[in-house]
Amino acid sequence: MIIYRTKMFVFKLNNCCLFFIIFNFKICSYIATPDGLNSPEILPIFLNNSNIDNQKLENLPKVGKCCLIGQGLFRDNNGVVKCDNLNSTHYSNFLPVFSNFNKSGLLVPGKIMKRFITFIGNPCQYKRYMLEPEILSDDEHYLLRNGSIFAPNHLPTMLFPGIDYCMEIVPEFGPENFLRTLVCAHKEDETNTADFRLTFYACGLLISVPFLILTIIAYCITPRLMDVHGKSVCHYCGCLSIAFLSLAFVQLTSNYLSDDFCISAAFVIQFSFIACFFWLNVMSIETYQLTKRYMANGYSAPYEPKRLFFYYSLWAWIPPAVLIIISMIMDLSPTVPISYVKPNFGSQSCWFESHTDAMPYFYIPIGLLLSANVVLFILTAIAITRHQRDLDLRRLRQMNRETNRHERMTLRRLKRLFLVCLSLFFLMGINWTMEVISWWVTDPNSDPAPLAWSAFDLINALQGVLIFGIFVLRKPIRQLVWYQIKKLFDVNAIEPEIASKDRSLLNVLNIDAVHTSN
Repeated sequence: MIIYRTKMFVFKLNNCCLFFIIFNFKICSYIATPDGLNSPEILPIFLNNSNIDNQKLENLPKVGKCCLIGQGLFRDNNGVVKCDNLNSTHYSNFLPVFSNFNKSGLLVPGKIMKRFITFIGNPCQYKRYMLEPEILSDDEHYLLRNGSIFAPNHLPTMLFPGIDYCMEIVPEFGPENFLRTLVCAHKEDETNTADFRLTFYACGLLISVPFLILTIIAYCITPRLMDVHGKSVCHYCGCLSIAFLSLAFVQLTSNYLSDDFCISAAFVIQFSFIACFFWLNVMSIETYQLTKRYMANGYSAPYEPKRLFFYYSLWAWIPPAVLIIISMIMDLSPTVPISYVKPNFGSQSCWFESHTDAMPYFYIPIGLLLSANVVLFILTAIAITRHQRDLDLRRLRQMNRETNRHERMTLRRLKRLFLVCLSLFFLMGINWTMEVISWWVTDPNSDPAPLAWSAFDLINALQGVLIFGIFVLRKPIRQLVWYQIKKLFDVNAIEPEIASKDRSLLNVLNIDAVHTSN
């Protein structure tokens, strides 16, 4: 992606300096081709080509070129700048202007050469910005015959082909300024532009962690909450807190971490998030099964909760463990061919090197789990809707009699169950779905829309606060937890009374059948 520079990037300079006397005039980066001048003879050399004839390079002018010969830079409908074929005769010739210094150290006017060498390819490891000498005087620059660019007001003043810059035809600038110079931004610049967003996101993660830990503590000190659903909530919060802590630590200290520690942290983050998604899937399965059992039998407790949770644990832990082992083998084993998709942890950051690398090891697994959760939510909603319709028909048949109180309570509980399922789906599913969508629609070399995606990032980061509100602060859970806290501190308290059917739905329903004896 091309970034149009609005300020000077400061780089560290060597102690030696280069002094020249320069005429007080500005050389235009485009000179019209004289009539009758044939297309120049361009000798292409690709940046990854190690077989270079040094003798052939000695006497010919040189220049860096971003795209292949016959191509230029175009902006697609999404605003992403890419190389594409030139189909206009006005921009078909790549004609850079080569300047030089005479023996007196004076910069002489440049000219178009009939034969020169191009170093083809994008040399930038990070992003690029475009020099605009027609707008900013600090961007004034001159292409020298040895391939370097002399920019007297730029830091650094010398840019080298295949390392610091490339030139290319950009038709959108019109026929007089279409030949542009793109300069590589260094890692420091890339880091500075992302510092605020990363710090903002990391702070949200760190705020969430205490609330996740408090949720775990609240359930652990309250035995009546530790059924299958409650244990799943604790495991989910535990995985999420480890993932958030590791991710926040890496984002705030990545510049100071060793490569080995960075790679290890990446594996921890990957495993924690994948396990988190599997426990989210377990909660979705258990909510669906709880609903079916309640509507079929009038109660929701499983026959063997310990065995059921054991099976859930196998499902939630084994696939993430297998996936992390595969990732380690693919990333660390020297016998794996380079053509295979690898995580490439630590290559550019303490995470996957690119979205393509993350696809088989992260995005596809969580995409499948999210799709399964959507299906389970739809099935749960359909089951509740059918049961509500049956209850309504039953009430119509009993119009001349008082409706059974138990049926009214069941209807109210089922409605609340549906609303809780809906909130769980949006809280724990929609944000991660947007994460997958952002990966799908965002070009790896461009910035996403900062406002839109940052909003979803913030909601993701603050999940701990929302989870604490849903699973701890609701009645009757809040009353039970507060009762256990009073018991721990030897404070006299009366245990809340909960009906047997309400107790089985305690972790899902916000029932108001809790009575505190006076």
